[in-house]
Amino acid sequence: MTDEPEYCLLCGEELQTDLAATNSRQCCLNATPIAGTCPEHGPVGPHYATTEPD
Repeated sequence: MTDEPEYCLLCGEELQTDLAATNSRQCCLNATPIAGTCPEHGPVGPHYATTEPD
């Protein structure tokens, strides 16, 4: 994670990085870390996060 705000690649909303976004994996079956939580799409991985707003 960076110090810059990240945005959802799907809708452009700013991702919330409070409790959900960590570098740890949330489950042994899902190896994707959570980059942040989009108000529209819920938790998203780093492949759906961008530093450029839409």
